[in-house]
Amino acid sequence: MVTEPLRRRAGFTLIELLVVIAIIAVLIALLLPAVQSAREAARRAQCTNNLKQIALAASNYESSNGCFPGGSYSGTLFNPPHWSSYPENFSVFVRMANFFEQTAIYNAVNFNLCSAGIENLTIAGVRINSLICPSDVRNETIAFPATQASGSGVLPGWSFNEIPGYFPLPSWAMQAFSSYAGNAGTWTFGFNNQMNPTPLQYYTGVIYNDSSVKIAAITDGTSNTMIFGEHSKGHLFLLDPSYAVSDNSWNSGRWYDTLYSTLYPLNLGLGNSTVSLNSAASVNASYWFPATAGSYHPGGANFAFCDGSVHFIKNSISTWIYGSNADSYGDALPIGTAYVTVSASAPYTRTGYYLQNNGAQLGVYQQLSTRAGGEVISSDSY
Repeated sequence: MVTEPLRRRAGFTLIELLVVIAIIAVLIALLLPAVQSAREAARRAQCTNNLKQIALAASNYESSNGCFPGGSYSGTLFNPPHWSSYPENFSVFVRMANFFEQTAIYNAVNFNLCSAGIENLTIAGVRINSLICPSDVRNETIAFPATQASGSGVLPGWSFNEIPGYFPLPSWAMQAFSSYAGNAGTWTFGFNNQMNPTPLQYYTGVIYNDSSVKIAAITDGTSNTMIFGEHSKGHLFLLDPSYAVSDNSWNSGRWYDTLYSTLYPLNLGLGNSTVSLNSAASVNASYWFPATAGSYHPGGANFAFCDGSVHFIKNSISTWIYGSNADSYGDALPIGTAYVTVSASAPYTRTGYYLQNNGAQLGVYQQLSTRAGGEVISSDSY
């Protein structure tokens, strides 16, 4: 009897298996950046939509009130227990909350009291998705400490600095943040109040402390003037490391929380800027760096304009030139600017800082932030 030979089972050799694994690895290496790029494109589109909604809300506010909302309006109560050592009050986002479908939050605010009052603590922890860029890192809502750290200025809840002993912060208190800020112009500064109007004339933007800018005042054109821009919280851990944990509080009208200026280049410190961050001590003390616009979108940031349009502005946009002049912390200032110190009137005891333009040559980035600079800007320049 003739028997058939046994058939050997087919299989891969070791070399063939290694080749297959190598091919799969190459495909993954090629596809992963494409997937990441697609996800970032989706996040950037969501960010664009957020800014468009905020700009339209500001436009509706202007139609109803005759002016754009202010960056904050000075607090009026300075007696215990309703007291704050900071003159800036509710942010622009609180003021126009009912214009971007946050009527419940707006109705929960007691505008007769300071934003720093314990009575207005409830809204602080509300996270509003339209104020958060999906690409912004470290922008999660955080818990306040159970007790207020007096005078530290670095813990969450610093703005709720009631006089010690009156209202210890409850353990449930939370703080939410914003990835966006209002355009204060070529610079913003540390204080303002209705008793000392001198610095007001040096604001060149649309939204700033105690502002009431009418649409007719935007003579540069609504399509050539920014109104909101990205002000990522994650970026502040580079620019303002000791205080970043509480920066960008969405309900605070402080200049580095919900306002930005074009004093320093876009995305300062992220490898695109010729302006150095100097020493860590200078960064921590600086009034200017934390108010810089920035994002985690590759190559630039989104900005909303007064006509409701949103544009992606690249890091390479033209900016003004910095010279050897500097502020009291050693931070470089543009050529043609003067650093001025002014003391506030009673009941404020804080010192304010602002700049004067003594012939500074604005770049395109600065020109887009001014409402009435008389510049003619071509769209192909940004």
